[in-house]
Amino acid sequence: MSSEYPQEQLLAFVQAMANVAASDGRITEEERQQLDEVVLNIGLSPRDPQVAAIIEAEFQKPGRLTDIVSKIEIRELRASLLRMLVEVACADGELAAEERASVKEAATTFGYDASVADELVNWTLDSIKLDQRERDIMAKLL
Repeated sequence: MSSEYPQEQLLAFVQAMANVAASDGRITEEERQQLDEVVLNIGLSPRDPQVAAIIEAEFQKPGRLTDIVSKIEIRELRASLLRMLVEVACADGELAAEERASVKEAATTFGYDASVADELVNWTLDSIKLDQRERDIMAKLL
């Protein structure tokens, strides 16, 4: 993905992801792992000093999400970001009210209806539950 989009757009993507992960005041190991995976998937490295500094700054003192996501101008990148924001926010199998509000805020900043964000959140949480159920069933078989 990194060759498809300008570096500043990708860094804003990472900053927004870290912002939502930190929005409830705690960053779980699952959220951190999910964030690192997303960073790698967009062609960046969580170990890159610039990327690491952006993530840590958001973890320490999250900025205004609307200011961050407004930097992202490419429609496809906005859609991917909204999807990934939901993934990171739901990574621990829960969604704090602050995380849900952040996801909705990003959606409306991008010009999407907030109900789409709710649908995406609900689908993601349901998917996580189904994956866990599959693991539980398979554990009984093995």
